[in-house]
Amino acid sequence: MPRFADIAEEYLEFNWKASPLTATYVGIHKYDHELDDVQPDFIQDITDQRKRYLNELDRIPKEELNDEEQIDRQLLRNEIASIIVDYEQIGFWKTHAAYYPRLCAHSMFLLFVREFAPLSERTSAILSRLRNVPRVLEDGKRNLADCPRLFVTLGIQMTDGCVSFIEDLIPKLCTSVPALKHELEAASGKAFRALQDYRQYLEKDLLPRSTGEFAIGPELFNFKLKNDHMLPYDAQEILEIGHIMKKRTEDAIRLAAHHIDTGRTWFEIVEAIKEQHPEPSDLLQTYKKEMESARNFILQKDLVTVPPGEHLDVIPTPSFSRPVIPYAAYMSPAQFEKQQKGHFYVTLIEKNLSDREKEEILRGHPIFGIPVTALHEGYPGHHLQLVIANKLHNKLRRLLETTVFIEGWALYCEEMMYEAGFYSDPRSRLLQLKDQLWRACRVIIDVGLHTKKMSYEEAVDLLVNDAKLERVHAQKEVMRYTYTPSQPMSYMIGKKQILELKSDYQKKQGDKFKLKEFHDSLLNFGSIPICLIRKALGL
Repeated sequence: MPRFADIAEEYLEFNWKASPLTATYVGIHKYDHELDDVQPDFIQDITDQRKRYLNELDRIPKEELNDEEQIDRQLLRNEIASIIVDYEQIGFWKTHAAYYPRLCAHSMFLLFVREFAPLSERTSAILSRLRNVPRVLEDGKRNLADCPRLFVTLGIQMTDGCVSFIEDLIPKLCTSVPALKHELEAASGKAFRALQDYRQYLEKDLLPRSTGEFAIGPELFNFKLKNDHMLPYDAQEILEIGHIMKKRTEDAIRLAAHHIDTGRTWFEIVEAIKEQHPEPSDLLQTYKKEMESARNFILQKDLVTVPPGEHLDVIPTPSFSRPVIPYAAYMSPAQFEKQQKGHFYVTLIEKNLSDREKEEILRGHPIFGIPVTALHEGYPGHHLQLVIANKLHNKLRRLLETTVFIEGWALYCEEMMYEAGFYSDPRSRLLQLKDQLWRACRVIIDVGLHTKKMSYEEAVDLLVNDAKLERVHAQKEVMRYTYTPSQPMSYMIGKKQILELKSDYQKKQGDKFKLKEFHDSLLNFGSIPICLIRKALGL
């Protein structure tokens, strides 16, 4: 009978071969010249193979596995089961019109932005993938069936973003690698025509017959809670927790606002704070400066170990991702690349917007809120957490993760860094709590949308009326929630679990408890379900 380690290794290789984009993303570059096969027969074949891997994992007797392997088998089993459900029951490849242009754009963007090889080699791979764009889009048109109207709309936006990305990328590559100039121009011309045809199909054919249904339903939502995140709650319990957290955060916000100005509501104070923001030309540099400050602070206070060789680059959000990233986002370094450079995206202000639209977007980048965003996305938040995971010897622990830990850790860090003194201005504290209220609303919305208790419009209104997001940002936020079930609730639920774990760990350690040791111990498990970490720590 095969050993667990052999099955795991074989499955990883299978998974990378099945999805060249996934391989590139994690830093496996043997498939960089290929682009994913999205034909139904191929999808069915790899799904059947995943089922066989599940059966092989289940056949391994528990007594043959040590404690680490038992955790790893559970992680791998959950991962495979989740992918099977995504393909067979949720069927994203039949409904997500944005999936196909994003696959094309993201596959080339990774090769361009990550400097794992000379640009000439990476450009050769980009050219190969560029030539495959028409094939992927044509197969995508055939795959798309009963699509939610929101997904078709997002697909149109993502297609436009893909066009903008290629228009920006190809001239840079032609200048840098002139030997491939003619081939790049020829391939991009065919890609543009394919994108134009795909967009026309979405707008003229698919959109008029699209539906409004996007929810995965309570049964599948509960599956994700139990399988993907290994949570002890069902959807109804998550919803109740969300309402409790929302109420507690609202109380904390009112108290924080009272310390600033007793004569105005918290929202009126926040609106005034938002008037102080960087100019469009200073946006990137402002974030860079705060990233450096956060990194220096955790080193000075000795809050967590920073591994050598890591780097965080602050860059504009790529055009194809702007429809779903209204403010900023983070992309981690590849798990298997030597260079551990993360990328923090900042969505810059489009020049063709009106002055009113520009001001509305800039108000989402208040000066007193940027330090909190920097620590959340950078140090000691996502970037530090994931570069630590990427250095683990265990391959599976680098790869298999839950957003409950990842997003929960970053939100936990916001509070922890406040308590440590990184930001002390009451205006920053108010904005941090305001964003926590937004995360609490996400819990309610996540459950509501996908158990069919809340519409898209109701979710947008909740973010606008209660969390006080600008409507333009709230619309983009909820658009993302519609196709990422169980991710939006991860922030608050993860923070809750980490705080409970910390409390129990502190009780066990007593006078020997040290915050840095807790953080280091926690992060060196990788980004796995917190219940497994709790068990490993003997709690």
